Amino acid sequence: MSSLLNKLKMRLPALGALAATMLFWGFFDRYEPAGPPLLEAPAMADAFRISGDVTESNGVFRLHVPKGGKSADIRFHVNDAVSYSTLRLTGRIRTEAVVKGKHSWTSARLLLIQRRAEGSWVAARHHLHSKSGTVDWTPEVREFEMLPEIAEVELVLQQIGASGTAWYDSINVVPVQLKAAYPWARAGFALLWIFIGALYFRRCRLNRRRLRLLILLNVFAILCGTLMPAHWISEAAGRAKVLVTRVLQQLQDRREVQAQRAQPEAKPAEKQAEKPAEKAAVKKAHKLRYEETQIGHFDQLVGGTHRVGHFVLFALLCFLVYCSAASEGQTPVYYLKVAFDLLLFAAVSESLQFLTLDRSPGVLDWLTDVYGMAAALVLFLIIRLFRAAF
Repeated sequence: MSSLLNKLKMRLPALGALAATMLFWGFFDRYEPAGPPLLEAPAMADAFRISGDVTESNGVFRLHVPKGGKSADIRFHVNDAVSYSTLRLTGRIRTEAVVKGKHSWTSARLLLIQRRAEGSWVAARHHLHSKSGTVDWTPEVREFEMLPEIAEVELVLQQIGASGTAWYDSINVVPVQLKAAYPWARAGFALLWIFIGALYFRRCRLNRRRLRLLILLNVFAILCGTLMPAHWISEAAGRAKVLVTRVLQQLQDRREVQAQRAQPEAKPAEKQAEKPAEKAAVKKAHKLRYEETQIGHFDQLVGGTHRVGHFVLFALLCFLVYCSAASEGQTPVYYLKVAFDLLLFAAVSESLQFLTLDRSPGVLDWLTDVYGMAAALVLFLIIRLFRAAF
């Protein structure tokens, strides 16, 4: 019992630092207003485009999609957005029986889309969490970095699920900037975790493990992925979005040309009745809608890759640590202690995202880490049993 208490005491500094990090950054708002609200509780009359079944009552927007019916959205211009570097989008969302479409993002969403002068979208983070099913009023807050090439910004309320109803309330777009105290708080917690890391490097005897080089490289990869700025990920995904969307758009244009050729030629009177301006407007709207659809596809892909990275890195770390312990002839109790340490490290690595500007910890990411470690443990036990049998 005394040995167990001693081992717990050894981990108290890490547990204390983890609790302090979560509590401080959970309540500390790193941003402050940088100007007056750019869009505050907009009304339906302020929208420049409305599609589908959209209604408003007492400042609450209702977007309804009947089963098999048309999706719904309403769009607003965010004036003077290009004058600021960061915007904060806040609002509340409620859903009732929203059924997802083909993809996970085809549901109820609140977006902030950035566009260039010619109207094409700029690859960047653009939406809050997608909502589906039946969810009570949920507040949503997210900051968006304004990229240099933007010419206009749109606020979009969407219900693009297969069916269901979504309500939106308290929608605001406010320019923000970092507080003067933020760099000092960030530096203080960074020094705290550097000290904790140095302390446990010796306590966990990482310098004497059989597979120490591979373990340390794995830990380094996890920390790099944890602290990597989100805009680096967005920029890489953005380049892929632009490239692939161009290819897909060309294929779409080819299909449209082939479909037009397959149709019987219109009579001269019908050709004269066609208005070029209307045709151009319809084509432009179709293109913009197509581009926004590709944004959702890539966001889903990036999110899936992110989850796979969590799973693989922590599965590999767990497997390496257990293999090292087996080669050192450790007792079965040691494996339980290591399992606790790995769970603690997963929580610590997630909490370190508080020290980044544009990322935050997530319970789903931590659970993905746990699933990866569980899979590695099962694989390790199977190998041990196989070796013992033969």
